[in-house]
Order: sequence, then C-alpha cells, then structure tokens
Amino acid sequence: MSKLSDEWVDAYFDHGVDVENRRVFIGEIDEETIGAAIKGLYLMETMDRETPCEMFISSYGGSIYDALALYDIMNTMNCPIHTFAYGKCMSAAPLLLAAGEPGHRWVAPHVALMTHDWIDEMSGKGAELAAGVKHGEDLGRMWNRLIAGHSTKDFAFWQRLGKKNADYYFTADDALEYGIADQIWMEK
Repeated sequence: MSKLSDEWVDAYFDHGVDVENRRVFIGEIDEETIGAAIKGLYLMETMDRETPCEMFISSYGGSIYDALALYDIMNTMNCPIHTFAYGKCMSAAPLLLAAGEPGHRWVAPHVALMTHDWIDEMSGKGAELAAGVKHGEDLGRMWNRLIAGHSTKDFAFWQRLGKKNADYYFTADDALEYGIADQIWMEK
C-alpha cells in the first residue's frame, strides 16, 4: 500500500478524522461531520480490517437521520470500533456510544448523557405536524429498540426515559448500569 500524503491526512484530521491513529471525533451530528466520519472509517478499514478504530464522542446530538446513517455503517464494519464518550453525549449520541464493540465502550467519569422524546424533533403545522408526530413516534420506537439491543435494559425502559417533553439526563455510572457503556475511562 502506498504511503498517504501529509496533506491528505491533515485534510481528514481537520474534519474530525485522524487516519494515522485510527480515530474519529464526533461533535455535532450533521451530514458533513457524519459523512467525514463514514469516509474515514471506510478508509481505515481498507488499510487494516482487524485493528480497532476509536470513536470519540462529545456531542449535543443533532440529526437523528445522520446518527442512524453512522450507526448503520458501524454495524457493517469488519474492524472493531471502540467508543469513548466525554463532555456530553446527548440526544442521538448515546446510541453511537452503545453501538461500539462490547467490552470497549468507555465513558469519562464526568460525562453528561441525555435522551429525550423524538417527537420534540418534529415541527410544522396542521397535517404536516400530524405526519411529523407519527414519524417522530416511529423514530422514537426505532431508537429505543436499537439502544435496547446494545444495553442491559429493555425497550420499555428506554421508552420511559424519553417520555414526551422530557430530557432525561444521566451519569457515567448510570450508563454502566444501563449497559450502554462497559467502563469508566480513567486513563492516566
């Protein structure tokens, strides 16, 4: 395999991807950030299908659609993805944390985690709002089903946490208890 040019690696690192060290950094969950992360993960996988990639998450959330796109890609990767949540891991971001390689999902001791009802993501008026509410309910059920599949808690538990018009904040210790993380990240 040919060596990557420094300019090319620097361009990716500027977009939250450090190919050389096999790291992806997730901040705001939007099309540009997630698109760069996906391209970076696929590039790292073509370079080495067995060495883990690391995904560092500090996010208030963002687009559920872009989060689901990254989630789907994470589940197609051959190389393991180790996840690390620090700072904040909110809205759609806890699903990305939970989707990491079991045994290698880390949370910083003071990370703030949050989930909420996906209906809050919908807006509009009249018939548009009714369709949006139904779609929000469908997204909420999907998110709850997916995160339940990566945790020690069932669908009903996650549904209760994200009840309508409520943001549910939880701690690193809670993330361990709920089974979406495996260890507190205390690297020195």
